[in-house]
Amino acid sequence: MANTYFQFKQFTIHQDQCAMKVSTEACILGAWVSASKPSRILDIGTGTGLLALMLAQRIDAPIDAIELDEGAAKQACQNIKESDWANRITLINKDVFEWLNTTERPYDLIVSNPPFFTNSLKSDATKKNLAKHDTSKFNKENLAFALKSLLSETGKAYILYPELESEQFKNEVEKIGLFYAEALIIRNQPNGSVFRVLSQVSKFKFSCPIEELNIREGSSHSEKFNELLKDYYLKL
Repeated sequence: MANTYFQFKQFTIHQDQCAMKVSTEACILGAWVSASKPSRILDIGTGTGLLALMLAQRIDAPIDAIELDEGAAKQACQNIKESDWANRITLINKDVFEWLNTTERPYDLIVSNPPFFTNSLKSDATKKNLAKHDTSKFNKENLAFALKSLLSETGKAYILYPELESEQFKNEVEKIGLFYAEALIIRNQPNGSVFRVLSQVSKFKFSCPIEELNIREGSSHSEKFNELLKDYYLKL
């Protein structure tokens, strides 16, 4: 029987109650994001609490982690309570698009690994649909508006999508006056197709050099991948 948890060097992610499990691309997002001493951090759609915990491990700032699904929120709460940073992470079990109208907190750093499937066949499992498909309220248009409402004037958001969906998200972001740039291009293999795009969004115009990351080179993880995840993965 497979483990119902994922063990990192400094924390554990229990995930049997969550539709979206720990994924390589989410770990890349959590390890890659940089920030210059943010006063507040927000993780939108925290799921297991993975991104919030990864950021808490290396950034000393209060973190709000919001999750709509009750089961996932309870599991994220468990994962957070068992970590060394429970005093800095607040779990919010609410719909972010309703909650944003009740909070006046701007965030200097926002991260999200949002649902993105739009045309694929849906699962019979409702929770899995909510976690993976953006045809519900958690779609690209609403996420763009949420970032506009929640980002501070100097804040940055890092959002992870596949290539096509990232381009669609860019259109929604720029339509409402936010600025968008590709920050990290992720491929499974050198010269392979684009697997994921990590984009940066802000309220101000900025220049952003595009980095590239190959997860593997042949059968082994790339040196750059290992360097990025060495503070998190037990095997590194």
